[in-house]
Amino acid sequence: MDITFLLGNGFDIQCGLKTSYLDFYNHILEKKYSIDLNKEFDEKLISKIDNIIYQEIYNSKDNIKNWADLEFQLGVFTKQLKEENQVGRLADKFLEDFEDLWADLRDYLETIQIQDDIEISEDFSEVLFKTMDNFFEGLLSQEYDEINNMLMHNNNSHYNYSFISFNYTNSLQKIIKKCSKTSKENIFNGTNLRQVFNSIIINAHGTVENLLTLGLNDETQLATDFFDDTDLYDLIKPISLANNREYMRRDAENVIQGSDIIVIFGMSIGSTDKHWWEKIANTLLKNENKKLIIHLYEEKLSSSAPRRKRIRRESKENEFLSLLDSLDLSEEQGLQLRKQMYVVTNSQYIMNVDLGKYLNLDKNKSDNIIDFEAKDIV
Repeated sequence: MDITFLLGNGFDIQCGLKTSYLDFYNHILEKKYSIDLNKEFDEKLISKIDNIIYQEIYNSKDNIKNWADLEFQLGVFTKQLKEENQVGRLADKFLEDFEDLWADLRDYLETIQIQDDIEISEDFSEVLFKTMDNFFEGLLSQEYDEINNMLMHNNNSHYNYSFISFNYTNSLQKIIKKCSKTSKENIFNGTNLRQVFNSIIINAHGTVENLLTLGLNDETQLATDFFDDTDLYDLIKPISLANNREYMRRDAENVIQGSDIIVIFGMSIGSTDKHWWEKIANTLLKNENKKLIIHLYEEKLSSSAPRRKRIRRESKENEFLSLLDSLDLSEEQGLQLRKQMYVVTNSQYIMNVDLGKYLNLDKNKSDNIIDFEAKDIV
């Protein structure tokens, strides 16, 4: 039986890393342009920002809450520029500023992730085992029993666990490296089948050190005739990943297609990752016995009342299904997918490690993170 985890930025945040979109952009504005994002919008400040993408982000700051929103807004911005007939030189300017954003993000993440010279003294094996045992804790009773029965009646193969990371940082790799044990007797039935973790992490969008990939999902999400084809493809993540002559995308797709249970944790179900939601949906549609568990996080859990639980679940189902338009699903297929999708809210079991003490940062200093030459703001 194959169980696969897809981990997003929420995992890094849980680990204590300041990897949210707002962490990054606040840092850029403060260090590069001496602007406080939390202060009231100031039209005069925009003209002092020399990067047109950062200008647009500042203009649209109320609409951008996470990385998926940021990527989507990049495409919206290209459409706005095209409507204003600002093609040509501004297209080149956009690409140059996109490269600057990419470089700023890489430098920022490189500095805030765990440094190579940091020695981690803990053994995280128990954290890994708790994840392997309890990844479906928090489901509704009927859903819990369905997953538990799947696990109990597995008599054909070991319980094989894999991780696909959509983060660029090294946090998951650092944790896995400090697991002295990556397999154990299974807790689900009396067989001698083992729970086994594959320690080779697939970084679907690259890493800080290698092929960090940022952009849109497909050509519909940006102004295609605003750029030359070769430049356009650098902005579309699936094409960029296919063109980089590495195997991350292929390997991630193969693992997803072979999975019996897929677990999404810490990821926004955003339109700029439609490619992956379609791969998951196709995997589920080909076998109605396969399951998808989506872990949802609410900073302030609104209610545990049955109605609120239903609304949370249906909202996440609708969000996922709304991004499968290219599959042209029938009503029957939509209903099938809903039956295969389960939602857990605020789980404490998925690789719950506080890495904050290993970040080698003095919280009393303001210069722990890479600095930029500030622009003169008047």
